[in-house]
Amino acid sequence: MSLGLSESRNRRRRRREFYGTLFRWGLVLAVGLGVGLWAKDIGTEVALQEVRVLEQRMSENSTESARLRSEIAGLKTALRLERDRVSEWQERYDADVPTIAEAKILEVVRDRVANGVSTDRLAAVVALARDDVGCEPLGDTKRFVVNNEIQTGANDSVSFAEGAITVTASGTSARNAAGQPEAWFDVAVPVRVIFSHLGGESVQASGVLPLHHSVAVGDTEYRFSLIAGARSFVQVTGEACPFS
Repeated sequence: MSLGLSESRNRRRRRREFYGTLFRWGLVLAVGLGVGLWAKDIGTEVALQEVRVLEQRMSENSTESARLRSEIAGLKTALRLERDRVSEWQERYDADVPTIAEAKILEVVRDRVANGVSTDRLAAVVALARDDVGCEPLGDTKRFVVNNEIQTGANDSVSFAEGAITVTASGTSARNAAGQPEAWFDVAVPVRVIFSHLGGESVQASGVLPLHHSVAVGDTEYRFSLIAGARSFVQVTGEACPFS
């Protein structure tokens, strides 16, 4: 009888131990499952937060990119407009500002107008000018003395075209070793040449020799070349070129 009671107690004890162990494992599993679910929720929230941050950055980057694209487009437009203005001003400059050759012509025209030549006369002469005309020499080379501070008055002019044009010149005296002026002109210093017409009109040209100059008289252009000759002298050659 006591053996049966003992066996019954043992069975109850083992059953309690089994259920206790089962409970503990169930509790562990429940806690583990709860922790797992909590960790999952935390992980999901963190991931969602990171997604929101990335979306915000993408939105900001997209806005910045759009702003930069707009600025670049504006700069390109401004650059194009500026290039158009530069091109327009270049065209104006090319049209309005004379070249070196044109400036020389304008300088001569202003000089002639300042000396009393009418603009109508100048326009007529320019209209008659040609490059393919046949020019005739004005005889042999002539020479004359260049006036200076020491030398004046003697053999100081030559005439061409039967006296139609007379050429004279003045310069600066050469200096000796002591710095004193000599009786001849200094060929390294510009001279002033005067071309006088029979009618009293005169034209001046200045520069260092050799010097080339043209004079229009009536329907003829007289072209002169002056070079330094023997001491004190200038040599002159000329040719007559009809305008038509």
